[in-house]
Amino acid sequence: MTTFVGISRREASMKLSIVFVCGLFFVQGLFAQEVAPPAASDEAAAIQQVIEDQWAAFAGGDGEKALSLAAPEIKDRFDSAQAFLDMVEGGYPVVFHHFTYRFMETRIGNHRSWQFIRMVDLNGEVWFVLYQLFRQDSGGWLIGGVYTLPGAPTPGVEPTSPRV
Repeated sequence: MTTFVGISRREASMKLSIVFVCGLFFVQGLFAQEVAPPAASDEAAAIQQVIEDQWAAFAGGDGEKALSLAAPEIKDRFDSAQAFLDMVEGGYPVVFHHFTYRFMETRIGNHRSWQFIRMVDLNGEVWFVLYQLFRQDSGGWLIGGVYTLPGAPTPGVEPTSPRV
């Protein structure tokens, strides 16, 4: 099979598709009318806390807690908290179990926000992860989607906290 920069044509096409989809979400989030300038530190901290709370729930096997931090549109897709845990573990292993992470840019809108994260999985592979969160009527944030993209190491960027 023909290769491009050491990867197969199929793998290159798949990676390009993932980049394109993430790019669409990024552009949609950055240029939608509801998006404000870069986040104030209190809002960013609240968003990051929701994400870290869900990671802690994953690590502790607490499906109820993990699912409680998902937006209603996500909750409605699962018959049980265990089904949600199984989906995340199987489909988003870097989110379920990771070694390190670093919060990057946070973009906050009136009703929707984006958190960009650089993560390293348990195999040492680098991932770029985009969380989409929705503001609830209570003013809090719930996770509405997660998009992952394999990446390359970024020179000079060190993770902020180890996670196992």
